[in-house]
Amino acid sequence: MPGELQISEAVARGYPPAVLYLRNDETVTTEVCAFNYFFSVFMKDHPEVDAHVWLFDGAGKQAGYFHRELGVNGQLQLQTSGLCPRVSGTVAMALVPKHETKLRPGRKVTTGYYAQYFSQCGAITLSHEREPVAAAPFPTSAWMQSYLTRFLRESGVVLVNSCMASEGASVGTARLMALNGTALGERALPEIAPMGAVRISTLDLFPEAERLIGADEGFALEFKGTNIASPFSYYEFANGKFSLHHF
Repeated sequence: MPGELQISEAVARGYPPAVLYLRNDETVTTEVCAFNYFFSVFMKDHPEVDAHVWLFDGAGKQAGYFHRELGVNGQLQLQTSGLCPRVSGTVAMALVPKHETKLRPGRKVTTGYYAQYFSQCGAITLSHEREPVAAAPFPTSAWMQSYLTRFLRESGVVLVNSCMASEGASVGTARLMALNGTALGERALPEIAPMGAVRISTLDLFPEAERLIGADEGFALEFKGTNIASPFSYYEFANGKFSLHHF
């Protein structure tokens, strides 16, 4: 797109975009929100910034781009469904100062932003940004989250690949765990393209989960491999209610 800032340039300048899950479909839509706090408070002579937002589908293909100037204490609330109404994947945002700042060598400034997820029932949950975009592949240590067995059929995970390198596909394994630490099952994860994402229900991962968990009140899912940002656990109910939380 004309005048578009490339993510690689933002990373090189020391303002790596942070990555969050994007979902726009018949059930959930995503709004991203940012506040020009850091530069307004600490860079008082030149607080103006450019907010850059990149949107990708689940296969990591860029599906949209947005840019807006923010002045002192400026705010952004962007309904991403207006840019890509039927796209789910990832959204990355960076606030880049309009005037060069004197950052210490090696210093990086990420954007403090968050996403709100709206369902048929209204605003249902939000998530703040966690991991910045990575320029090179990286190993992922084990992420684990507990779930309630009574909501097994409604539960699942969202996995986000925060690596932008062309050779940075995510690979890894998932394990179904008892809360006492016993491994109940293990399987390979589907490959996730750079800057892509996948939403998988627990029963799609482990079709025998009900039998394996048995009468236990809870269970856990564990994920490890390469290039996996902090996963999201979710519950999605037939009445449209939907919850999403970082591991």
